[in-house]
Amino acid sequence: MTLVWTIQFLQFLGKDKTDFQIALGITTGMMLGLVPVTTLHWFLLLIFVFALRMNLLATMVSALFFAALSFLLSTPIESFGFWTLTSHSALIPIFVRAYHAPIIPFTAFHHTDVMGGTFLGVLLFFPMLVISQRLTHRYRDSLHAYWLSTRIQRAYVHYRRFSN
Repeated sequence: MTLVWTIQFLQFLGKDKTDFQIALGITTGMMLGLVPVTTLHWFLLLIFVFALRMNLLATMVSALFFAALSFLLSTPIESFGFWTLTSHSALIPIFVRAYHAPIIPFTAFHHTDVMGGTFLGVLLFFPMLVISQRLTHRYRDSLHAYWLSTRIQRAYVHYRRFSN
C-alpha cells in the first residue's frame, strides 16, 4: 500500500499544475510550518491556501517538514524572536500600540517563538519561492519524465486500467 501511495504522490506532483503553483504550495507550507498553530495569522494563511490555486499536497508535506524542523530548531527561532522584539528600541512603542489594538493581539506576536517563526518565514518567503520553483522545474523536466518510463509506473498504470 505504501508503494501505491508513493506512486500516487509522484503522479500528483506531475499533474497539470504549473511550477509556480507547486512552488507557492511549498513556500506557503513553509510559512504554515514555521508559525505556531494557535495564532490568528496561521488560520489566515490556511484560508490563503484554500483561496488560491496551489498544490495542496506540496503545501501539506512542506508544512509537516518545516513544523518538524521548527520543533528541532525551536531554541534559535525563539532567540531570533527575542532579538526581534527587544533589540530595536524604536520598535517598542509600535509593539505596545499593536498589543493594545483590538485584533492584533490574537496573532500572539508578543511571544518570542511566534515572532521568530513569523519573521523568519517572511524573510525566507521569496528566496524559498524562487528556489522551490527552480527545483520543481528541474524535477518536472528530468525526474518526472524518467519516472513515467519506469516499470513500476507502467505496471501501476496497467493495474489501474484493469482494476476499474
